[in-house]
Amino acid sequence: MNHFRHILMPFCLLILVGLGGQNTLWSQCLQSDLEIFGISAGDRFGRSVAVSGGRFFVGAIGDDGGGTLSGSVRSFRRTSSGYQLENVFSGQSGSEYGSSIAANQDWLAIGAAGLGYIDIWKSTRFGWELCCTIVDPEGHADDGFGSSIAFEGDLLAVGSPTFQTDVGPAGCVTLWRLNGMANWEFEERLEALDRVSGDNFGTSISIHSSGQILVGSPGRDGNGIDSGVAFLYSGGSDGWTESAAFGPGIANEGDRFGTSVSLIEDFVFIGCPFSDIAGPASGMVASYRKSNGIWIIQPLLLPNSGVTGTGFGATLVMEDNLLAIGAPMDMGNEAMPAGKISIYAFDQGWNYQYSLLGNSGGFLGTSIAIDRGVILAGAPLDSSTAILGGGAKFIVEGDLDCDSDGTADACAINNGTAQDCDLDGIPDQCAILGGWVADCDNDLIPDSCSTLAGNVEDCDADGIPDSCSTQSGLVEDCDQDSVPDVCQGDCNLNGIPDPCEVFNPMYDCNLNGQIDECEIDSGALSDCDLDGVPDICDNDCNEDGISDICSVLSGLSEDCNSNFLPDECDLDDPLENSNANDYVDFCEPMFIRGDADGTPGVRLADAVLLISRVFGSTVIEYCEEAADANADGFHDISDGLYLLFYEFAGGAAPPGPFPECGIAPASALFPCTEHPSCP
Repeated sequence: MNHFRHILMPFCLLILVGLGGQNTLWSQCLQSDLEIFGISAGDRFGRSVAVSGGRFFVGAIGDDGGGTLSGSVRSFRRTSSGYQLENVFSGQSGSEYGSSIAANQDWLAIGAAGLGYIDIWKSTRFGWELCCTIVDPEGHADDGFGSSIAFEGDLLAVGSPTFQTDVGPAGCVTLWRLNGMANWEFEERLEALDRVSGDNFGTSISIHSSGQILVGSPGRDGNGIDSGVAFLYSGGSDGWTESAAFGPGIANEGDRFGTSVSLIEDFVFIGCPFSDIAGPASGMVASYRKSNGIWIIQPLLLPNSGVTGTGFGATLVMEDNLLAIGAPMDMGNEAMPAGKISIYAFDQGWNYQYSLLGNSGGFLGTSIAIDRGVILAGAPLDSSTAILGGGAKFIVEGDLDCDSDGTADACAINNGTAQDCDLDGIPDQCAILGGWVADCDNDLIPDSCSTLAGNVEDCDADGIPDSCSTQSGLVEDCDQDSVPDVCQGDCNLNGIPDPCEVFNPMYDCNLNGQIDECEIDSGALSDCDLDGVPDICDNDCNEDGISDICSVLSGLSEDCNSNFLPDECDLDDPLENSNANDYVDFCEPMFIRGDADGTPGVRLADAVLLISRVFGSTVIEYCEEAADANADGFHDISDGLYLLFYEFAGGAAPPGPFPECGIAPASALFPCTEHPSCP
């Protein structure tokens, strides 16, 4: 990934505008081969490369691990002892996975031009996760979708240099935008307005955050076959328009102008690997500056005069004050093309610094990437490890010194004098003081590092120490114990942490610190009536250790009135046992006073029965209290006479219950277990 910082150049004077307060300090501190293992013959490791902070990504399109030409991409993570293999991403058979790579902070896009798809990966705190796989919605076989990729912020550009247009395989670039749901959506398709078959539009792409996209079209025949051109587009999510074209007047037949491109707001760099200016097919790089709305050609960057067939400009990349140009066919002093990358630094103009030559036959510079002063170059035909297995070299150059200690940041990180635990390429202290990373607990360690290392608690794995996220209100902490609610137990899954419920009798009726519902579900407490309240918290009026409702449901206690209370408890309630006898009022037998024979109604027969029982052996079969017609507490002749006076002489009516059925009053002295006249 290129972190392009805006540059202004009046008369080729570049003034760096980048990380605020950083000083310029050019300093090369390391040149090295990337140590690799497991490379097989023909893997072509180094066909594509990308750099993002403390990570290298290297593609091997010839890797057959997942099937013939399935391809793979290896990621390497910077450690205190060098770059160590972190992950291997593999493609499908025939996909040539790793045809192109682009990395942007936590995002990684891998092109598989063989089958025309791109995998987009997201780096999380615990590893890489595949976000999505995208394909051209209007694509065709052999379009080359994924041959080139460029990232900038939430915008992804993908080149398809042989896309079938209305005029034939002219090529296109599709744009994809990251939406609020962390998905990449198709936004627009860019095509040259005056496209012609064979243009190879989309061979190279560069994006700048100012809303510009530079696209190389090296197959364009505007000034002869394959003279080449590059197009500049301006716009954004609302649409893109072609605003400039580069190449006319410079590109000649066969130059392949636009094979590589680099855009930095008002500056454009375009590779022309077969230019003959310095020698036959030696190559060159053209640069332009925008002044008053007009693009002005700047001095050309050329290889040494007289060289032949180096391919200088086949790849190029720029960041801050550093420019790296690849010449993969440069012979050097070798019998076979070793390849070379040339480093330029800006100081009142672009000045050549040095070159790094590859191994014989390696084609170093076939791919090239830079990020924060670290340059990575691929040599896909290097045979040092395996025949055509490939390899890669990197340079730690460094041109920024954020802490003004006299050592370039990239070098300080590489030699261990500055920490960069989050692998963003910025010394932690500078990133914290600059506000680019969070350090809420002020320990001078980025929160993302201290939480991942386990130095502080981060139970919700959000990269923020729990003490900070709770105190700042970023997460809920209902019991104010500095533990996010989301990390607390929630056994009943109601969204409320258990510690915030246990002090509420509604959820913990016995106040034992456990949620009732959960204790019931686990079998620790019984709930015989399934009302969600443990039996232990239900009423136990007779204090026998069994809840009233369970006692009733299990048949251990009588409940004649079906109120789920044992009858013995109802008998103690004056409202349920008004006459204080052995019957619950609702369940007590009813009778009509004076109805001695149990036949409905008080009649002469009842009076005769009551008189005759005094002088004979007649027995009252039903309710004895009903036979006490005058309610005087005696069974004697007065009961029969009382009824006769009532019925025939206008005497007083019998005391209640009369004339309707009712229960015995509290003063009743005789039993009454049933009475046929009453229900």
